[in-house]
Amino acid sequence: MPIDQEKLAKLQKLSAKNKIGGTRRKLAKKTNSTANGQKDDTKLQAQLAKFHAVTIDNVAEANFFKEDGKVLHFSKVGVQTVPQHNTSVFYGIPQEKAIQELFPGIISQMDTGSLAQLAQLANQMQSAQQAGGDVEATEGEEKKDEAIPELTEGQTFDADVE
Repeated sequence: MPIDQEKLAKLQKLSAKNKIGGTRRKLAKKTNSTANGQKDDTKLQAQLAKFHAVTIDNVAEANFFKEDGKVLHFSKVGVQTVPQHNTSVFYGIPQEKAIQELFPGIISQMDTGSLAQLAQLANQMQSAQQAGGDVEATEGEEKKDEAIPELTEGQTFDADVE
């Protein structure tokens, strides 16, 4: 059977405009990275609900002291606790601060045992700073000596200035 080339070209032109279906490729869905964090929070909330956690209101701030002398400071904090299981959960955004920044405000919140530990920590930090300061002082004296040029006979400072 002979094929009419004109009709074939016309049909191909029409079929190019009227495609049925499409590509078989599926578009990948984007997942939000915050979804995983929210999922973890919901799991945590579900576990705390099983334990009958109690929400503690009116907590202004929370401070966690680290061994290196830094403090994790929560200024706006939410607290849930489960006393039967000795579990507490703190919600918020922590800021890592030096203990000197928080020092005047936290003394009234501490008991005598904590004050003794704080005094011991302060002594350790002072001794470490003094040891570091002594090394810096000797290095500073050596640098001062290196910076001063030696005078030769017949040379004065006034001659260099003029």
